[in-house]
Amino acid sequence: MRELYPNCYTTKLENGVTVIVEPIEDRPLALGVWVRVGSRDEPAHLAGMAHFIEHMVFKGTTHRTAFQISEEVDALGGYINAMTHKEYTLFHIDVLPTHLEAALDILADLVKNPRFAEDDIRKEQGVVLEEIRMTEDNPQEKVFDLFVERIWDHQHAMARPILGRAETVRRFDRAGIFEFYRYYQPEHLIVTAAGAVKPERVLDAVKRVFGDLEPGVRAPSRQSPHPRRHFYIEDRDSQQANLVLGVPSVGRHDERRFTLEVMNTILGGGMSSRLFKKIREELGLAYAVFSSASLFEDSGIFIIYVGTEPKNARQTVEISLTEIERLVREPVPESELRLAKEKLKGNILLGLETSHSRMVRLGIGELYNIHAPVEELVQKIEHVTADEIQEIAQELFGRDGLSLSAVGPADKLRDLESALTAAL
Repeated sequence: MRELYPNCYTTKLENGVTVIVEPIEDRPLALGVWVRVGSRDEPAHLAGMAHFIEHMVFKGTTHRTAFQISEEVDALGGYINAMTHKEYTLFHIDVLPTHLEAALDILADLVKNPRFAEDDIRKEQGVVLEEIRMTEDNPQEKVFDLFVERIWDHQHAMARPILGRAETVRRFDRAGIFEFYRYYQPEHLIVTAAGAVKPERVLDAVKRVFGDLEPGVRAPSRQSPHPRRHFYIEDRDSQQANLVLGVPSVGRHDERRFTLEVMNTILGGGMSSRLFKKIREELGLAYAVFSSASLFEDSGIFIIYVGTEPKNARQTVEISLTEIERLVREPVPESELRLAKEKLKGNILLGLETSHSRMVRLGIGELYNIHAPVEELVQKIEHVTADEIQEIAQELFGRDGLSLSAVGPADKLRDLESALTAAL
């Protein structure tokens, strides 16, 4: 195995499976099997299929029943789970290092040998449909979905919710599952391991369980989404208005992502941020208020979220716009910049305390080809300047205008559009 950077090793099996290992003394073992396909790789008629397959593999394989999977993981004293992202799917397990081979065998079985039995498909459709209904009933989750649906061209897969839509999930069948599952092939697989294990031992275990995989079908090339400005309110009789205000942003490969992270920390990334101090602490207009950046391969979204009483909605939007305008017009003071950098650096370093977080970092680094030692990430944060923050604020907020999605009583929120228009 070759060294990616100090104490991080990688290689690729002959069939294309990538293996990355970070040995960490006296730590538990975190294992991940990543598949380079997510909801953005789905055709429209299979919207939600990446997430559905993530569910289905736990219903049983050709070698293990669902109960046996749970029983074996419990016997290892481990924790197993999975997640679906717009650009990947992750199956992961945390165990003691002595159980490496057994744990990886379980993960490999899930990924390689799912049964996809007809009766399980019908049962899991009900589970996922209920999950969709729960999201629809949760205004905070719903408003994020609405924003994403409208910030991108609605026909693009990036605009669709990861769970899919009820009408497509109801039509899922075994043929449709295999139409997407064929992308679970070796060139799309990444195995990451972090903990008290030797790289050679991990490599031997990966070869044993994945070395026999035959090359398969490559997922179609991804098309970049086209952003659209929008204003949208979903009318709901509720005591709270849930608002998302935002713009398209930079992607994972853009070096300005570090500047964006610092800007986000200053604007709405925590209790010392401008929005939190003004909207919650000083004026008491909302309990939940924050900003965040979601970065993808070729695109991104920067948003501000506020949950507030409908009567306060316009004021919170106006304050948010004022704080955005400050970033555009005024360089961030050195003291505030220093505080944001220290907070971010602390988050990075504290986030690496667990084997699991390090395993995830390895996978993200490989997926987006952004591997870097921690020291380099800290340096990139440290080198961000006030001028660079002002420049990215000017570009993001002055380019195509801000969009807004809201869930709440429409008759009390319609004046939000005039507040938004006045700021453009």
